[in-house]
Amino acid sequence: MATKRKTAASAPPAQVSQATPATELPSAATDSGAEVILRTNFAVAEQDSVALLHAASLLLDADTPEKVNVALDHNLKLWIAIKAVLLNGDSPIEPEAKANLRNLAQYVVGTTMEATGGSIEERRLVSLARLNMGIAEGLLGGQQSKLIQDRAYQIWEEEGRPHGREQDHWLRAEAEVTGQLKA
Repeated sequence: MATKRKTAASAPPAQVSQATPATELPSAATDSGAEVILRTNFAVAEQDSVALLHAASLLLDADTPEKVNVALDHNLKLWIAIKAVLLNGDSPIEPEAKANLRNLAQYVVGTTMEATGGSIEERRLVSLARLNMGIAEGLLGGQQSKLIQDRAYQIWEEEGRPHGREQDHWLRAEAEVTGQLKA
């Protein structure tokens, strides 16, 4: 089923719910996804993941032409910001990952531009949302691996840097980090 897309000029701007004052929300929840990405330089996995997941949620919840328009515009701005950060020489992301993310950004822009013709299929909205969720998961997974690596190294040092105990240290660190993240 195709969903009608209104032009950007006719869509109402996205608003934060009035039930919770903006001062009580974390900045990632009150900023647009693009503002988060530009502020973090796509180097703060938790905040960048929240921005991507929020955009995915908007896409999945878009059940009217107005909501589709707001979700697509929000997602487009997010990915334009990601692409802008990636083109910046200061980005800490590996060159191969940068190239892949730039290609994904181009896909998002192309898919969104196709929708300006008047409609977009629901499966395309889901595809964009899944893309965002996959990138968010990858960002958080990389963060978790870094935490485990740092803790394993700390354990190794605490035990006097013994040889041949790498797997024990890694498994212990993995259990500790996983337990902390679940708590």
